Amino acid sequence: MNKKQIDVRLFQVICAAALLLCGAQSHRSLAQEPAPSPGWLSITVVSVKPEMMMEFQNYMKTTTNPALKKGGLKWRAIWQSTNAAGDAFEYIIVAPMENFAEFDGTSAIEKGLGAQGFAAWQAKAGSLVRSVRRFIVRTRPDLSFEVKRTGPPKIAVVTAVHVVSNRNADFENYLKNDYLPVMKKANVTYMVSQTIFGGDANEYVTLTLRESFAELDKGPVIVQVLGPDGAEKLLQKLPAGSVTHLERSISRFVPELSFMPAAQ
Repeated sequence: MNKKQIDVRLFQVICAAALLLCGAQSHRSLAQEPAPSPGWLSITVVSVKPEMMMEFQNYMKTTTNPALKKGGLKWRAIWQSTNAAGDAFEYIIVAPMENFAEFDGTSAIEKGLGAQGFAAWQAKAGSLVRSVRRFIVRTRPDLSFEVKRTGPPKIAVVTAVHVVSNRNADFENYLKNDYLPVMKKANVTYMVSQTIFGGDANEYVTLTLRESFAELDKGPVIVQVLGPDGAEKLLQKLPAGSVTHLERSISRFVPELSFMPAAQ
């Protein structure tokens, strides 16, 4: 599995987690290393051994999640690539990040299990997976539109966009001024996020929430709103040469492996 494949599946969940749990935050320059805020997330991408899928799921339910809750973790959202498009043996784990200082101390899992139990957990968890990779990302509510929901999302259509270095402002202006108004008109949740540590800082991911695969048969949202000609004109407004690569995928939320904050 190459880095690009990992990065694309990683971002299948970032924006959805932001939709569920993160508040707005101000925009900061990519040239800086911004301080964490409520819109920052810790992401772990886990590739599970195919023969260990059931054991991995059971271990998460019976050992990992209870220990994390005991250790003080407030929520943990689990996403998985669908059989329709993506690696069905890969999970993306999203958790809140209060600040960088928390990484200087004891992790929630170790607090919940104790030092000896944590060592045993590491050995067991390591035997179930092929690889683990971690990222720190931020949400972009200034480029997003959220439709109020009464429950968690079901599936997400995700587009990973690689932007040319130093063309971030061009791309962001296009999203904000041209593309986002169409998604608002459609009244469809459209979320944007980007990585800060652990990946390509010039990669944006846009996520469109859907309630079923049947909704995909209706075609792209921009075509439904503008028609084929209008959608083509909208895409032509994207600043020439600002994007180098684009890739789409589908992911589903896994409520049985997640634990979320209580409704307020």
